Amino acid sequence: MSSVNPYFTFNYTQPDEYHFSHDSVFLARKAFELATGDLSTWRGLDLCSGCGIVGLDFLFHRKQSKQTMPAQFDFLEVQDIYRPYFEQNLQSFGDDLPVVTFINQNYESLKSIPDSKKYDLILSNPPYFRLNQGKMSPSEFKNRCRFFIDSDFKTLIEAIDSALAPQGQAYILLRDLQDHGWSPLSEARKILAGRREIQPVADIRGTPLVLIS
Repeated sequence: MSSVNPYFTFNYTQPDEYHFSHDSVFLARKAFELATGDLSTWRGLDLCSGCGIVGLDFLFHRKQSKQTMPAQFDFLEVQDIYRPYFEQNLQSFGDDLPVVTFINQNYESLKSIPDSKKYDLILSNPPYFRLNQGKMSPSEFKNRCRFFIDSDFKTLIEAIDSALAPQGQAYILLRDLQDHGWSPLSEARKILAGRREIQPVADIRGTPLVLIS
């Protein structure tokens, strides 16, 4: 996939210290292409949302193509520093939004979510690296964006499993880290064995986009 985004949506605001990559906007576009049909009764979640780019881009594509929006769309992010940027992005988005909530929590909280609150659609561009992988930055904020610091990969996958409705769909970017001796996809399959299917559905600039269903 090209590194040039051909699908302009709206003007974002984000912290100067850490900018999202095009992986996020390409994830949103691909999820829009794959999650089709009437979503008017769905509950959606942007997990590890940052300033909301993935979820808001997905909603913008639905809006521009005059397709139904999910009834509810939540944005879960552990770093509250993102909240004012998220709120500015909501204003830039314009009208015709579903019910939207920014939730400042660790995704571990999703492991106890009640059945009535489960999600039909989950989108996520999560941290890629475990603490012993890659070079740490002097910035704690950057490190928390890139590394599993506030929780771990196993908890992420278990949280998605717990939060996803029985017939739900989760689109997650899982970077292949074979150079680090770790395959997130293989590990996720072991964690979900017997409960859910997980399979690659697209390639986002060299990073597999997987569907958990």
